[in-house]
Amino acid sequence: MKERGTPDDPYDLIGLGFGPSNIALAIAAQEIAPDRSCLFLERSPEVRWHEGMLIDGARMQISFLKDLVSLRNLASPFTFLAYQKAKGRLEKFVNLSEFRPTRLEFQDYLRWVGGQFADVVRYRSSVTGVSPVRADDGSLSLWRVTAADTTTGEVVEFHARNVVHALGGRPVVPVGVSTGRAVLHSSAFLSRFPGVFTDHDRDWEFTVAGDGQSAGEITRYLLERYRNARVHLVLPGYSLSATDNNPFANEQFFEANADRFFFRSEENRRDYAARLRNTNYGVVEADFLDELYGLVYADEVRGRTRLVVHDGSRLTRADEDGSRVRVGVHNCFGDGTRELLTDALVLATGYRWEFDTEIYRDVLPHLDLGEDGRPVVTQDHRARTSDELTCGLYLQGLAEATHGIGETLLSLLPFRSKQIITAIVKDGGSMSRAFPADGGDADTLVARLQRCGTATLIAPGSDGFPAVTRLSLTLDRTRGRHGVLFGVMDHADLAPYAEGAKVLVVLDPDPAAPGRPVSVDVRGHVRPVSEADRITAHLARVEPAGPVGPPGAWAGIEIEIESLSGRVPASGRQDTVRTETEGQS
Repeated sequence: MKERGTPDDPYDLIGLGFGPSNIALAIAAQEIAPDRSCLFLERSPEVRWHEGMLIDGARMQISFLKDLVSLRNLASPFTFLAYQKAKGRLEKFVNLSEFRPTRLEFQDYLRWVGGQFADVVRYRSSVTGVSPVRADDGSLSLWRVTAADTTTGEVVEFHARNVVHALGGRPVVPVGVSTGRAVLHSSAFLSRFPGVFTDHDRDWEFTVAGDGQSAGEITRYLLERYRNARVHLVLPGYSLSATDNNPFANEQFFEANADRFFFRSEENRRDYAARLRNTNYGVVEADFLDELYGLVYADEVRGRTRLVVHDGSRLTRADEDGSRVRVGVHNCFGDGTRELLTDALVLATGYRWEFDTEIYRDVLPHLDLGEDGRPVVTQDHRARTSDELTCGLYLQGLAEATHGIGETLLSLLPFRSKQIITAIVKDGGSMSRAFPADGGDADTLVARLQRCGTATLIAPGSDGFPAVTRLSLTLDRTRGRHGVLFGVMDHADLAPYAEGAKVLVVLDPDPAAPGRPVSVDVRGHVRPVSEADRITAHLARVEPAGPVGPPGAWAGIEIEIESLSGRVPASGRQDTVRTETEGQS
């Protein structure tokens, strides 16, 4: 079997990372463009999602209906309810009357879905570089992705027409603080903390820095499991604050409102983001706050104060001193700086989503960067690049400034994955990839074009899905590098084929040609033809599949050939491309 991922047979897309974002993308690819060829590279040995915070009983902050696919396609076999059915727990889950599953169960759901895509994922693969590949004609239409096996160190490389970045966020560690045995980020809390602090009856002094859900959950964990411990909570604000999750605020995470955010002015976006910040950042679920406050109050009834809140404060340093940690805390309300001597410091300081300039060092010269140094992306999350770079780079989680606060949240994953896959299909990225390359030279393929005739024409449609038309075409070799294709179309079909529209033409194999039957893929741009003489001249050489109707009922189009390739139908048949989201083909 021919190896996939080579320059001659590249993947349609390679996904970097296999967390929730790219798992949702894998689902969308299978349901929207089932003929696609995908590969996902994940550095972990399995699907992992916030393992450091899978505290017993900790629940999701969103409904189970906001899983990877339900809000896009309720009929999908990858919904959370389909997972419950497969696990034999559906009736019991319904009996709970609980909309928010535990975080532990949601990770199990992610692993269940991920397991169904095991054939397109390479685990223990750490991506080290993404580079554009220059073709013989000088174009940059292909990516080379390099990855290292985290176990053996073996370096492998693959090629793809599109790369989808979803490597997640990096833990934020405050300036002046270094992690160590007793200083750790919340992302490593459960994997490290219980194993170091095994004595649950000792009079420990613990410090937690942060003001969000993770800070609250870690604080309660420490108070409940270490009965004699005292916990110092270092807050940047005046207190822990409740999440604004009222239904009116949550409408900002509807698909239509998220799309509308993109088209707001830059100033308006900043204002909206500031007003919506308390729906996600630096806030804790209101019910959880009540529970935590009840726990603290019960301690005081017993005559103990085990939670000490340092409000309006930030960390200035953290130095391990033997078995303890000296923590500098500066109070922003004018009380100066003090030092805490603590047994452990847990940093519930969140994550930062950054564009990895080392991985993309060869791509940077081709990127359109904003004032913040981040790549500028289109509405469908494709990075804007130089004209010569035609392969697609899609970025997930890096466009909060233009796409809104939901950019790093689970709520919008079904819609974002649809946008990306649809954009790739519209660009021809997944078209006829099931056919291995023929290997013939350009002249041979052009000669085949002269004998083909009937073709399928694909262009971006106004409704967000590709427009597909069958028509007869003829080749004029007197113009252009490879020639110009001409065809006649009904006026009703012309909207997607306006001046300059990018199109893919798939021409059927010529049954009379010697050797294997080969279909030819042509990529180019449309040019409408309105001059009656030119249309008449062309029609003299075209044998339409049917009557073209009276004058004015049809028009001509020309497609100047920019690139072409040959494809051999797999197993003697050609698979069709499914472009609709759900239920239709």
